[in-house]
Amino acid sequence: MSDPAPIPVLLGREKASLGSRWTRRALIGATAGAAAAALVGCGGDKPDDPGDRPEASPVPSPSSPLPPLASPVAGFLDPARWRGRSLTVASQGGSYQQAQDAAYFGPFQVATGATVSQDTTVLGELRRQVDDEAVQWDLVCLPTEDVLPLARDGYLRPVDYGVVDDSVLFSETGIVMQYGVGADFFSTVIIGPPDPTTAALTWADVWDTAAGVPARSLRRYPAGTMEFALIADGVPLGDLYPLDVERAFVSLGRIAPNVAVWYEDSKQPVELVVNGEVGLASAWNVRTTLPDARGQVGISWAGGMLSGDSWVVPAGAPNADVAMSLISYATRAVPTANFSRLIPFGPVNREALALLTPGEWEVLPTSEAHMAVQFVENWNYWVDNRERLSRRFDAWLESARRGADEPPP
Repeated sequence: MSDPAPIPVLLGREKASLGSRWTRRALIGATAGAAAAALVGCGGDKPDDPGDRPEASPVPSPSSPLPPLASPVAGFLDPARWRGRSLTVASQGGSYQQAQDAAYFGPFQVATGATVSQDTTVLGELRRQVDDEAVQWDLVCLPTEDVLPLARDGYLRPVDYGVVDDSVLFSETGIVMQYGVGADFFSTVIIGPPDPTTAALTWADVWDTAAGVPARSLRRYPAGTMEFALIADGVPLGDLYPLDVERAFVSLGRIAPNVAVWYEDSKQPVELVVNGEVGLASAWNVRTTLPDARGQVGISWAGGMLSGDSWVVPAGAPNADVAMSLISYATRAVPTANFSRLIPFGPVNREALALLTPGEWEVLPTSEAHMAVQFVENWNYWVDNRERLSRRFDAWLESARRGADEPPP
């Protein structure tokens, strides 16, 4: 197994950052529940081998429950392995957590004998538990952007890569960290009308302000929006970071008159396109599979931004050994493939893709074709620059609304 990166370096190629602080569970599709229930029942050693959170809006791509992929998971064939042991997992609620329970927590219990209790993640609560030396959570799923700040402040336990096999993970995206391991991926993509031309669009097309073009909608947040501005201006994906801030604001100034809505709610861009209020928008891929959007919007993955969530173990977790075992299970091929069948989040295990169909690949951000045309959000960069650039972005937007040509200093 490869050595994990030290705290200051989360990403092997300096990539990555999640976006705004939206509530994931507020946007979760209710239909995932039925599909998740179908998975929970299969457990055993043959399982189916965005509080203050960004909403990644997980929803199942199928409209009805899919039969789980069933295969033994190597190393998890002893139902007495953790008998008598328990752990508490905190995740992000709603059908997202129901799908995790179906693909990971339920089968892990049957396969190992462990008892898994669940809670919902609130970042401040994790800090409080560690500060008070009264840690109740053994494993937490949270946005990857939160891993580095928590690790720097001493709130996390190092991942045991003697237990967790990182050799089959998408390590080139930076998800193999000293204090965290990737749990899933989602993408910010271009959405437009449901016709074949949308799939060929680029950010330069979104930035096309020729007379008569339909209005646009972009996220009112610098992370992602600034990267797209640079891509539209011709910056190659591999040269985005560190961001050329001045160039980004000049590019944003060109499109600002055509942006009808600077959205803050991730439901908005899909609704705006479906209702015909805007022609093109940035949006999370997971929003486009909701029943009210499916078949009514098209997607272009070109220049999309890969973001994600991660597993972490709080410092002082009383059952850290069982937690590491669950991370190991939840990053194996079959369990991650099952999770992606329930919800269009990309698996972190590259071998999981071979267990899915080409039809399922179409909605996943980590399919080979989609990854080839995207970049990974730079978590390191945004941890260091989010506050400063958020202030400047808000000030620039206010100036743009008043008709100012230049961003404020």
